[in-house]
Amino acid sequence: MAFAFVPIVHIVAAIFAIIELGLTAYLASGYNSWYDDYSPSRINFMIFNSVWSLLVLVYVGLTPLYMTSVFHRLAALALNAITTIFWFAGAIALAVFVGGPYECHANSYCSSSEAAVAFGFFLWALFTFLTVIDALDSLRSRGHNVGPAAKPNAFPGA
Repeated sequence: MAFAFVPIVHIVAAIFAIIELGLTAYLASGYNSWYDDYSPSRINFMIFNSVWSLLVLVYVGLTPLYMTSVFHRLAALALNAITTIFWFAGAIALAVFVGGPYECHANSYCSSSEAAVAFGFFLWALFTFLTVIDALDSLRSRGHNVGPAAKPNAFPGA
């Protein structure tokens, strides 16, 4: 990776994805227990986004460190781009479904739904940033070696 702060962004995105997973799972459980109905597809898609993002972050963040033979830079770029599109679509769909802003007062379900929308857009911004950084890094290193240059007079055994 080109920038030293990218692993920090991966950690923040993982924490936000776990928070989003908790919020949307709470919203889905409210539909299943209070309304005796299935949860809406928008909420289910946000649960999928959270789990998908955690899996992508494991591949993009940990695979280059521990299993370099499995990691491919363009696959990581494609996964980040797909995840960015998923978060944008899910956050917009959930924001339209929730509506608002509302005066929630002490209603935890209302507050959780608004927080889920906010964290959805935060995650969209984080994955957009990661996609742009990965795209710039892929374009910068395309076609040539960007690793440390070998010394011209160094012997292999020295």
